[in-house]
Amino acid sequence: MPFDAGMRQRQRQAQTQTMAPQMRQSLNMLAMSLPELRDELYREMSNNPVIDDIEQTLERETISDRERKSDEEVRSRESDYPEDDSDENAAYSRDADALERRQRFFDSQTKEETLEEHLLAQLSTSDMTDAERAIAEMVIGDLDDSGYFAGAVPDLVMVSGEPEETVRSAMRKVMLLDPPGCGATSLEECLLAQTDKLDSSPYQQEVRELLEHGRLKDVAEGRTEKVEEDLGTSEERLPDVLAALRSLDPRPGRAFSRSGRSVAYVNPEVHAVKADGRWTARVDARSLPEIRVSEKYLKMLHDPSVDAATKEYIRGKVEAVRAFKDAIEHREETVTKIAQAIFDAQPGFFDRGLKGLRPMTMQEIADKVGVHHTTVSRTVRDKYVSTPRGVVELRRFFTSGVASGSGEAVSQESVMAALKATVEAEDASNPLSDDRIAAELKKAGYVVARRTVAKYRAKMGIPGASARRS
Repeated sequence: MPFDAGMRQRQRQAQTQTMAPQMRQSLNMLAMSLPELRDELYREMSNNPVIDDIEQTLERETISDRERKSDEEVRSRESDYPEDDSDENAAYSRDADALERRQRFFDSQTKEETLEEHLLAQLSTSDMTDAERAIAEMVIGDLDDSGYFAGAVPDLVMVSGEPEETVRSAMRKVMLLDPPGCGATSLEECLLAQTDKLDSSPYQQEVRELLEHGRLKDVAEGRTEKVEEDLGTSEERLPDVLAALRSLDPRPGRAFSRSGRSVAYVNPEVHAVKADGRWTARVDARSLPEIRVSEKYLKMLHDPSVDAATKEYIRGKVEAVRAFKDAIEHREETVTKIAQAIFDAQPGFFDRGLKGLRPMTMQEIADKVGVHHTTVSRTVRDKYVSTPRGVVELRRFFTSGVASGSGEAVSQESVMAALKATVEAEDASNPLSDDRIAAELKKAGYVVARRTVAKYRAKMGIPGASARRS
């Protein structure tokens, strides 16, 4: 056989860069909004048994809470004295009545039941033991939107102190609650828990055997011959068996997945505070989660009676907590630095609002802080800042610009604000066309084309001249 000179082995040295897990975790957290960060935090708590507690940071006492408590103390002291008909007491009585009516209004509002609430309400009527019920509460607390258990069985064994048989028994009983299948760790397990719904079906036993024998993959890939052979069923009967299988719900929790979460509230993470004539970025300490490692597990690391495997497991979980806390601290520092750089670069915003913004890119802020521009993009994503001009998304501080009469660039917000003011000042019986608006803006120092006027006008929801005529 002739030798092929084109086929030969070569040894080559190459240098590659791999991102460490801690760095990847830090970057992921940087892009998270506060609600996403809290969800990630509670997910970590459910997966890591050494976390003793996570302080409900948003439930810390605020200034308004202290004022409310002070008012309650005053009312309590005043109730010790006889009532009189003074104007002050009458005004106080009216305020108290208004507060009571307001509270009754909020108490009367209905709220959709969540999946967790729906399942927990059924535990009291189940046949679980006290140990199983405690485990079931942990399982229900760690379900994803589809109803599957997102935690790990070894962690449940460690936290509960119960044997794995008890944990598995509690999980099976959770799967029999309504809706059945919630708490499963796999699709087969989820569907198998729902086969009782097929009691009146002649195909119940075959569906159960199909799931127990692990034939879902064969069904999905069209290997029906293997399924027929394994179940001992005919080719004519199999379509009816599969129809019964498809009547089961692979995502039993989805009917509850968005319940109680339909209203989203903006919680500003950064606050603009004026100090010594400069606007300073302050990250709200109440918005940052606090994690504590259980003293119980720290003592186990130094307990000679604890075996080496258990110590190694605990040590790994403790290191995970430390890495998680470091990522949160790095996130706070990065958000503060970038927000401060934005404030320093946009002083006009604090005097004139959005129309005081100048054109600015993320690369400009990245160069000032000394980070990559993608880090700036991650940081400003879904982050809000509380300012004297209202709550503003950090991303709004970045804007492209157009040329002004002096040759300098001005932000789009400035042009749009001037356009809006021009339209509001026009004669309603003879509204300005886009060409005339462009001419008026040019007089004000904004050089824009007619098509730019039309684009900005549509963006602000301002109709054309014919629709504005009255």
